[in-house]
Amino acid sequence: MAVLVRGKNTRKPYTVRWWLNGKQREKSFVTRKEATDFKTRVEYESRTQSFVDPKLGSIRFGDYAESVVGSMAVAPNTLYGYRTGLKAWTLPYAGDRTLAQIAVDREGVTNLVNNVMRDATGKLLSYSRRNAVRGVIVAVLDEAVRAGRLQNHRLSDIDIVTSDELTTHADFVFPAYEQIRLLSAALASFGPVVWLMRGCGLRISEALAVHREDFLEDGAILRVSGQSAAREDRKIPLKRRKAGEYRDVPVPAYLWEIVKDLPNGPVCPDPRTGGYIRYLTVYKRFISARAMLGIPEGFTPHSLRHAFASALLANGVPITEVAAWLGHRNIAVTYQTYAHLIPSAASRGRSVLDAEYSQWSAQQDRSSEH
Repeated sequence: MAVLVRGKNTRKPYTVRWWLNGKQREKSFVTRKEATDFKTRVEYESRTQSFVDPKLGSIRFGDYAESVVGSMAVAPNTLYGYRTGLKAWTLPYAGDRTLAQIAVDREGVTNLVNNVMRDATGKLLSYSRRNAVRGVIVAVLDEAVRAGRLQNHRLSDIDIVTSDELTTHADFVFPAYEQIRLLSAALASFGPVVWLMRGCGLRISEALAVHREDFLEDGAILRVSGQSAAREDRKIPLKRRKAGEYRDVPVPAYLWEIVKDLPNGPVCPDPRTGGYIRYLTVYKRFISARAMLGIPEGFTPHSLRHAFASALLANGVPITEVAAWLGHRNIAVTYQTYAHLIPSAASRGRSVLDAEYSQWSAQQDRSSEH
C-alpha cells in the first residue's frame, strides 16, 4: 500500500511513500496529480508484481553498459567494435547519466546516431557503425529491463538515417573488371582476397579465413564458417554468429578456376607464417595499390561486396537469398542498402499479368474456333 503525504519540501511538496522488500521508499513530486498517478501505478504494479524500484535505475549508464558489453557472447572482432563505439561515442553522451535518464531520452539517442556521429571531415559515419552504437545502447537497456532495473525504455525502434558514405546508393563505386584484375595483380599473393570478395560477397576478414577445403560440390558452393581475428592468427566465429554457424554461398566459375589447384589451408596464407594475414595488412596494401593504379578513392574493399550484391539484385535474384549470402541476420539491412537495385515489383507484376492474359486470351480464341 502506498500513501500520499504533503511534505515540507516547497519545490516538491507531494510525497508518495511505500514499502518494498521490508524497506520504506519515497518519491516526491511537484504537483499532486503527478504524485497521485505515481501512487496508483505503484499500487497496481505491486499487485501484479511488476513494480520496479526507481532507485535501481539510478545507477550510471556507463558503469552498467561496460558490464553488459563485457559479458556479451559475441566474436572478439565484434566485441572490439562494440567497445570502440562505446568509448568513442556512447560514454561521452551517456556515461555519467542514469539508466532511467537514457531510457526515456529518445531524442538524444536519435540525435547521437543520426547527427553527432561524424568523422573529422564532417561526414556521417557509416550506417553499420552508427547502427552498432544504437544496438549497444538498446541492448544495455534491454538487459536492465530483464534484470528488473527498468520497467521499459523508449529506444527500441529508432531509425538510422542513410549515411552519406558508401552505404548511400548514390555514392556506390562499382569496380570494373579491369580495375579488379589490376588490383588483384598488384596485391600479388593477397590477390585472391579481391576475387573472393567480388565473387562471393565476403568481408575482408571472412575472405582471409577461407580455406581451399571450404569449397564444396566441385567448387559450386563456398561454406563460410568463420573470420580471421583482428589481432590474432586464428579463426573465430562469423560476425554476430556463434561457433559452428556458417552460410553457404554460390561460387562463380571464374573464382573456382582461381582456387581449385591451390593446396589445402588458407587460400591467402601469410607468406611468413602460413597462417592468416591480418586485416589491416590487407587493407593498407589495398589502399596503397589503389592509389598506385590511379583508381578513385571511393573504390574501397567494401565496394567489391557491394558489387556482388548489386549484380545479383539487379538481375532478379530474390533479396532473401542475397541477404543470406551476405550474412545479414536482418533482411532490413539488405533492403535499406540495396532496395534501389531491385527491379520494380510493379513492372514484374505487370509482365506476369500481361503474360497470363495473353495465354488466357489465346485459349479463349481457340475455344471459340471450335
